[in-house]
Amino acid sequence: MRSITLAIATLALALPATARQHDQDRHVAGGGQLAPGWMVRTDRGQGHDHIKFSAEGNGWDITVGPAVTLYRESDTASGDYTVSLTVEQLSSKGHGHGAGLIFGGRDLQSPDWQYSYILIRGDGSYIIKTRTGSTTKEIVGWTRSEAIHASELAHMKNDITVQVTDGDIIFSVNGTEIRRVPRDQMYTDGIVGFRLNHNLDMHLDSFTIAK
Repeated sequence: MRSITLAIATLALALPATARQHDQDRHVAGGGQLAPGWMVRTDRGQGHDHIKFSAEGNGWDITVGPAVTLYRESDTASGDYTVSLTVEQLSSKGHGHGAGLIFGGRDLQSPDWQYSYILIRGDGSYIIKTRTGSTTKEIVGWTRSEAIHASELAHMKNDITVQVTDGDIIFSVNGTEIRRVPRDQMYTDGIVGFRLNHNLDMHLDSFTIAK
């Protein structure tokens, strides 16, 4: 019996990070706090009892149990624009999860909510997707990039930039272009904000929207 238990444990450690990430949302002590003016939506309607989001310096500290989308209705962009954010992972509660920017958001509290997004995670990879209602679509699946400062289990800090042009959407990390996507494949006009997958402790800073 002991040899079987050890074998199972060894197999679990050998699995890639993506196969080990289906853990439960963590309890967040002192949760239920949102910075003034911000709205939140969790992926499965869990409420915000286990979300702690507060202004800190020129940015925000955020600890989440559930995966969240955070935004202010006044933060919108259309046409050609650039949006940027510094994402600093303070703790990943044991393994890396994605965090980053949303853009082109509409109806974010309705069943038909939609937006586009880019996330980066601690293993040095990124993903680009769209959300339409309860469905998400991968535009680019999880892909490694040398541009990302990686640290799956501990501290990491990265600058994310999304530049929407007439023909393409240009995604950059730490000043290096990592992907171009045709504009007509994604939502672009609408609310800009943040997305964090679950069980993260982050500091978000240098959030800008520019024409």
